[in-house]
Amino acid sequence: MRASRLAGIILVSAARLLLAQEHGTLGESRRFEFGDKVADIRTSCIGSAHCPIPSFGVGVSGALNLTPHLAIDTDFLKTPQSSTSESNEYGGRASEFLVGVRAEVRARHYGYFLKAQPGYFRWSDAITGVSFLTPERFVFSFGSLTRFVADVGAGAEYSPGGRFHIRGEVTDLMVRYSNNSWTHNLQPTIGVYAGLGNTLRWEPPIYNAKNTHSFWNPSNSTLIAASLLASTADAITTQRAIGHGGHEGDPFARPLVKYGWSGQISLTSIEIGAEVLGMYSLHRMGQHWIERIIPAGVSLTHGILAYNNTKISERRP
Repeated sequence: MRASRLAGIILVSAARLLLAQEHGTLGESRRFEFGDKVADIRTSCIGSAHCPIPSFGVGVSGALNLTPHLAIDTDFLKTPQSSTSESNEYGGRASEFLVGVRAEVRARHYGYFLKAQPGYFRWSDAITGVSFLTPERFVFSFGSLTRFVADVGAGAEYSPGGRFHIRGEVTDLMVRYSNNSWTHNLQPTIGVYAGLGNTLRWEPPIYNAKNTHSFWNPSNSTLIAASLLASTADAITTQRAIGHGGHEGDPFARPLVKYGWSGQISLTSIEIGAEVLGMYSLHRMGQHWIERIIPAGVSLTHGILAYNNTKISERRP
């Protein structure tokens, strides 16, 4: 219950911040941004018991704001700790360098964004070769191992002013291997940024309830109900699959799902609350088509996951 109470406090606080937005005044952002960030770099066996790979990463970030809604982002992350063992897939410290674009819709103090960044992912001390001294004796050679990656995801931003920003994001770090296969790795990140240089002025959207549709109109209500039904189907099939010997694959859901139905219900409540809050904030910004994409995407995602859970249950009677 602690997780659900904390999530509820966060959602209520965010809603109060949203309702307290100032309207009708000019906003601003800075041309350049520099900041620090921390990330959970979840690759390979991370999330499993006795995984030798470190996940906590720290780094720096920079951005060139072309407009208040489009920027070029550069990120560098590194794990302070080294792996406790080495293989031909990993070893030593992990580092990550990404350069790409960020597109954002903004109000005066908050915003939502999508980003896409190609780059590289490097292990500092992996096994790169083996030399046989005799047929029974051999030694390994070690060196850096670099792979091409693409990082795609979404996030939210809070800006107390035009000079400071706090951004949190969840992305999919896609790593390309030598056999042309790709792995998908969830990577949550949070950072604090300071703006420098000249200002980019823009006018925040003005919310006028009389000139826009009601938030709880038939379209939104139907889409939210559909996403709730899809989430419920995913929850039921997830618990059934776990009962048949399966496990929760989502590293973000696993800490709650492992407690059974109490954790599953808390997870669904948190997700639906965040969904409605995100929709309402986009509604106040006038981004009505994006407002409706969110529940449609949630419904599609949970529908696919529920179908996959059903297949797992069939394979493990």
